[in-house]
Amino acid sequence: MIGSAITINATKVKEVEKELGQYKTKAPLALSRALNRAAANAKTNASKKAREKYNIKARDVNSTIKIAKASKGSLRAVVKSTGERLPLIKFKVSPPNPRPKKPPKVLRVAVKKGGLKELVGGFVASINGNKVFRRTLKSRLPIEQLFGPAVPQMLGNVSVKEFIEGEAAKVFDKRLDHEIQRIMGGNK
Repeated sequence: MIGSAITINATKVKEVEKELGQYKTKAPLALSRALNRAAANAKTNASKKAREKYNIKARDVNSTIKIAKASKGSLRAVVKSTGERLPLIKFKVSPPNPRPKKPPKVLRVAVKKGGLKELVGGFVASINGNKVFRRTLKSRLPIEQLFGPAVPQMLGNVSVKEFIEGEAAKVFDKRLDHEIQRIMGGNK
């Protein structure tokens, strides 16, 4: 599991109240809206960054990310990714389907972006959906399913995490200014 929390301290609340002047009671509303937008941006950027480095689909990344939204009473938004290691078939595999009549000489796989690498002894079989397997012994059975990294592992990279948090902070500041203007203009 990997996650990031965006929390607002009392100093920031006071600053926003001061900026809002006569509308200072609406400060928690402006802050919670800005926090929620920043959290949504963090989820989007997490998916983008993971797909820049790994051959994975957006839905496989997004399905592991949950957002706990901020409210006027709780000025804290949490973006958290949890999940198990992904089956190797979720990444780039060539050929992706079993070919019993004309099996490939060697299975090729690419977890990270770049070229395909040979997976000696690997094969694709249709057992509850297509999956990549390898024999554990010389005999036909037993076989083991092969896995790639988990999404939280992909997002746990220091540079990825710093990028996501930096972009979320920028979005928060921009949205906070927007929300303050919206409240001061009389719009709800």
